[in-house]
Amino acid sequence: MTGPADRTRRYIASVEGDPQNVDDVITRMAATEVELVADILDPAAEIAVALAAMLLLRLEDAAPRLYLTVPQTRSVKLPLLGEHDLYDELAHVHQGFDAAKRFRKGPAPSPDLRLVFDGAADPGLHVRTAAWACSLDAELPEVAGNPVAAAFAGVLAAAEALQVGFRLAGSRARLRSFRGAVSLWDYSLAPILGPTITSPVDLSGFGIVGCGGVASATAWTLGLLPLLGDPLVIDHDSIDKEGTNLNRHLTATLQNVGDPKATLLAGFLGAAGAAPRPRICEWNRLSDAEKLEVRTGVVSVDDGAVRRDFQLDLPQVILNAGISDTGYYRVTYHDFLNAACLRCITPGGTLLGGPLATTARRLGISTARLNDVISANIPLPEDVVDALRPEDREQVRGVRGADLVATVCARVQPLPDEPAVSAPMLSAAPGVLLAGEVIKHSLGYKGPLSPALNVVGANVLKGPHQGWLTTLHKRSGCECLDPLYRRYYTRKWA
Repeated sequence: MTGPADRTRRYIASVEGDPQNVDDVITRMAATEVELVADILDPAAEIAVALAAMLLLRLEDAAPRLYLTVPQTRSVKLPLLGEHDLYDELAHVHQGFDAAKRFRKGPAPSPDLRLVFDGAADPGLHVRTAAWACSLDAELPEVAGNPVAAAFAGVLAAAEALQVGFRLAGSRARLRSFRGAVSLWDYSLAPILGPTITSPVDLSGFGIVGCGGVASATAWTLGLLPLLGDPLVIDHDSIDKEGTNLNRHLTATLQNVGDPKATLLAGFLGAAGAAPRPRICEWNRLSDAEKLEVRTGVVSVDDGAVRRDFQLDLPQVILNAGISDTGYYRVTYHDFLNAACLRCITPGGTLLGGPLATTARRLGISTARLNDVISANIPLPEDVVDALRPEDREQVRGVRGADLVATVCARVQPLPDEPAVSAPMLSAAPGVLLAGEVIKHSLGYKGPLSPALNVVGANVLKGPHQGWLTTLHKRSGCECLDPLYRRYYTRKWA
């Protein structure tokens, strides 16, 4: 199946573990009723409501019956959307999506989930923001939420709706609802407000490498703030002709099929005041002069080779993000000298997290069959090995189950037509967090994402948790331990 439903369908198949069950799960998810409610559309509430609605509509076949109960008066200009009634604008940009046919204005008859945004006293699950903090069903100080917290509140709300849909569909997905507060300032599960964002965000010296689903959410969030600077925006790809990547590209509608991703993302940044320079090519096709301009890399490509090549061009800092087939997402910080560099965490081209489903797909077998091999700690059957490309067969022949996932992820390259697996809120979660790190870095804030704690990560089906801020250490044999590379990096940024 093609179109905006395709990638989400693959994601649901991945978390279900049973492709035969997917159609039934999606049909039942689409019968879920979700209502988004706000008494007053102040900027934070409007941002959260709008992003939650966009993410749910882009679930397409699996989207709930969505109801919007908000005032007509608008308070903030939102990327991609016009300035008229919020319902009308959301319906307009989703013309051609089947999910838009189930989108209604007004109260839901019998909602399975009622999401109530900032300030409203209505019954339901309350979604709140305050400065850098946001919460689900937890009180926060009465301070206006900033755009980053508001956007992440929208992601948390959409993720809750996704979980409700899975539960009502009888899904096998492992779920854990998030309740409480989280601060995007220090990643604590507490209402830490952090400093006010008072200055325009200057993107001079930034290079955005990859303009896919994660980066589109980064750009959507940055587009809510005044911007300066002329960042490079690099991606060789476009919105595919079937529209399959529209499930997560917040920079595009069905009218943008065939448009370059870099141009679309640059348009969001330009509308907020920056002067971005889109480059419709791969990173390694840039001139040496342009590569040297990039002091801070913002990376969200799903190609390990590109990540590794980018690291060896030695920008001063890299802010990186990625997702997995299973719903895991993370944002990482790298400065080459300290803790893991980007080559350390992508040694063989694997996606970040979710290796089991990725391995099964590359081997052309079900996750159940792969689990049997791993549990028995035996090599792959010869029929599976023989079905692989000739150059991959000897990489896995004889490798026992305990070592199989690591071997495949490190040595077996993705198939050329291997599709991305994602869901709208899965890509948006790290995208919004990445925007927060861009803002902190641009304004010189010393946040917690640093060499000491260089990873923040969670699962979209479980939410933030106490251990979502961690450290990745250097990998033995990586170039970031080589004295020559280290001296060159130090001289370059002295």
